[in-house]
Amino acid sequence: MAHEISIGNKLMVGFLRVMVFVLIVILIAIPVCILLDFLGVLEAIGFN
Repeated sequence: MAHEISIGNKLMVGFLRVMVFVLIVILIAIPVCILLDFLGVLEAIGFN
């Protein structure tokens, strides 16, 4: 028996991989931005 993955399942898996990647980027960016704000880097480049 050949187990073939339907196109819908492939699309869903691809979409979920993209969403997980975006979530990881956001979760990494939050403490980085807090650290930059604490060090005063954001004010130095023009963010208030």
